Amino acid sequence: MQVATASKDARISVETAASANLDEVCRWLIERRTDPLRLDAQDLPALGQGVRLVLALPLTARRAVICAVWLLGDGDESACVLSGQLRFVAHPSTSELMVTFRGRTAMAMTTAVLYRRAHHVVGQLLQLIAESIGAAAVPAGRGRSPFRRRSIRLHSRAAIPHL
Repeated sequence: MQVATASKDARISVETAASANLDEVCRWLIERRTDPLRLDAQDLPALGQGVRLVLALPLTARRAVICAVWLLGDGDESACVLSGQLRFVAHPSTSELMVTFRGRTAMAMTTAVLYRRAHHVVGQLLQLIAESIGAAAVPAGRGRSPFRRRSIRLHSRAAIPHL
């Protein structure tokens, strides 16, 4: 994992590798957009508080997906801890993805001890996202993905004639 931070302007850039394909990433991002991921203090120990991961609609390209992201305090929707962009770039010949976060910390975080650990928080967040995408992509024989269940439900509704 590569980490680069600039302490004066509160910018953060963290990059890591993950194993997934871009279709799985898009499905996961869209699912999480309508159902934000809630993380408690044990999920992000470097942060030490509960938060919600809020995502914008992802933009896609041939080998990349980009999405705006906000990490909001769990109790107060206006308490933004981090904001930025997630970028998933596929390797041309393997199933490896580079996952990058580029963004900023909230002003409240710049004066606290948390700011000094912000790159650790983002590293843990990227790891959780990669694990969550992988868990959602498990084949139906080993476990069911919430994306597959929803698509089946949508198709079965469309097949029912309207009276």
